[in-house]
Amino acid sequence: MTDGRGVIRVGHEAFAAGLFWQPAPTAASAAREARIVSSRAELGADLFCVRRRGVPQFGLAQRSQGHRPGLRALAAAVADCRAEGSWVGVFPVPERWLYLAVRKGAIMPDGDLLFEREEDARQHLAQDLVPGEWEAVFAPAAWAVPDSRPLALSETVSPMVDARLRPVSRRWGRPLLWAAVVLAGGAGLWLTMGTGPAERKDPVPVTPAPPPPPPWQSQPAAAAVIAACRGAIEAAPVVPGFEMESASCGAAGASATYRRTGGTLAWAPAAAAVAAPDRVVLPLALSAPLGRRAGLDAVGSADTLRRRIWGAAQTYRLDTELSEGPPPVHPSGDAAPVPAFRVFAVSLGGRLPPDVLSVILAGIPAFVVDEVAWQPPAWRVKGKAYVR
Repeated sequence: MTDGRGVIRVGHEAFAAGLFWQPAPTAASAAREARIVSSRAELGADLFCVRRRGVPQFGLAQRSQGHRPGLRALAAAVADCRAEGSWVGVFPVPERWLYLAVRKGAIMPDGDLLFEREEDARQHLAQDLVPGEWEAVFAPAAWAVPDSRPLALSETVSPMVDARLRPVSRRWGRPLLWAAVVLAGGAGLWLTMGTGPAERKDPVPVTPAPPPPPPWQSQPAAAAVIAACRGAIEAAPVVPGFEMESASCGAAGASATYRRTGGTLAWAPAAAAVAAPDRVVLPLALSAPLGRRAGLDAVGSADTLRRRIWGAAQTYRLDTELSEGPPPVHPSGDAAPVPAFRVFAVSLGGRLPPDVLSVILAGIPAFVVDEVAWQPPAWRVKGKAYVR
């Protein structure tokens, strides 16, 4: 079979690349959510895979790109093999360039891309290289990207079977055939026995299932996450012979990266993970577990979001990023899908303390914090904003 544009061969195995990835609450529910999301015609997805190792996710694929059932997703095979939680890289493949981005173990929605031109891939990588965000950066040596190193795909593909593509639509023909045979046999038996008509019963009304809550409702309030992260990062311990150079935090926990200044690795705490000869990563505990936000948050408009973020950037000289991503889908029983909310990726940072950033973001009710990061002298908050 001829490989299509979205198929890459690594060694003797063909892999699917260029998938659209989304997180799932559990691996068991990922297949159901994949079928729901793929029902949107604009996505054009007719295949999906479920990532069971690491962070539960599903990826959507298209036969028109050469994807076919049975192929493993290359992004998942690489992510399952990497020890770093957050990394980004560009890998040369035959006649194309593969861009992969993983944050906290999860493949980003736009973190599995194929580029025809080297310059396009290089520019896309440069846009994502915010200092302190990535534990590792992989790029061709000729690009001379600071703090990066080249990495061949053949060196970092997991041999474990995971995330194989399968069709979105189930095969109903055989179950229906067996059902017809059973019904025909039952009807013949009924006629043979001469049984009279069954007693007529009124149909029992079926109450439709209530629609699921909006995606941000199951997440902690943005202000609570920012406050908890600030407390965890500011309470990070002093490690003799090391200097804390950055920290990252989310609703699930936090970590700090320390750079060796005069000590030795023997002085590092036992809980610290050695990331490099001169760097260790120490996990930080949140002061208290974060619960779901209370009440139903209103949803603003995209125009209000832009005014809020860009206005704050101009007023306080902040560094901001605002980009719209693919919309989520919210099913409602057997009815047609409820129109999806628009979702924007938001990044806001500068020399202001996180409490001030929290006040700015409070004007976005349906906002979910993905990460609170600190790297001297700036704080940064990243997340998703849901708007109409």
